[in-house]
Amino acid sequence: MNNRSKLWPGFYIMMAAALWSTIGVVSMYSANPIMLGLFRSLFASLVSLFIRRSLNKASVITGIALGVLFAAYPIAAVMAGVGLAAFLLYTAPLWATLVALVMGEKPGRRGVIGVSLVIIAIVLIGAQTIKGSINMIGVFMGLLSGISYGSYIALARRFAKMGNEVDVSWGAIPYTLVVTALTAIAYSIIMNSWRPIVRPALWGIYLGIVTTVIPYRLFAMGVSRVRASTASVIATVEPVLAALWGFLFFKQIPTALTLIAYALIMVASIIVSFEETQ
Repeated sequence: MNNRSKLWPGFYIMMAAALWSTIGVVSMYSANPIMLGLFRSLFASLVSLFIRRSLNKASVITGIALGVLFAAYPIAAVMAGVGLAAFLLYTAPLWATLVALVMGEKPGRRGVIGVSLVIIAIVLIGAQTIKGSINMIGVFMGLLSGISYGSYIALARRFAKMGNEVDVSWGAIPYTLVVTALTAIAYSIIMNSWRPIVRPALWGIYLGIVTTVIPYRLFAMGVSRVRASTASVIATVEPVLAALWGFLFFKQIPTALTLIAYALIMVASIIVSFEETQ
């Protein structure tokens, strides 16, 4: 038995989530989050093409799902605020479970419990985040990012179990440009501005490799052997780590209710870690 088979599959997902958790820090330092999303796709695609060239249903569909995520999330952050956008993104477990149900996969009991705890956590944090007027377009884009992320989780697992594990990770990344390039062009035309571009381009190199090429491969390695609902809940350790980076880098201190929500997410991750692998 090789080392990979001895590792709990969720470990790969947790490593991916740890890398994803740094996206917020980079976005804070980026002067143009819309162009940042484009450069993330661009540099990730350049690397991925050297590793895997794929043209099949699995890579195209999952790539487009990722592209919607890459494009919608920064728009949500700009229009609805970083906090609200982040928690709307983590409605993903709900959408992943729904998509999995449509495809005939029923979540396990622990997966349902984990998703339920995540819902409570999102409600607690959302109650503190939503104050005053809300930009409905921003909210829509935030939900769209959650839907696209959840869809990717469910679709990636389905295709990975069919032997397309690499196609839904490295093979899918170049197709994110279909969405992110069009979004960046449209946004720049509407806003009548392409600047700044140098800073997001430089940060895009980091995002393209460290938070895209590497973690999506790790995620695909884990998601092929756990339920879609389980994978989506495990990945929610990302906001917990992001909160830690926020404290260390920007002195952002969470409230008591927020800490409770983080605890619920951690408990959910522990519960689903005992989910039987497939």
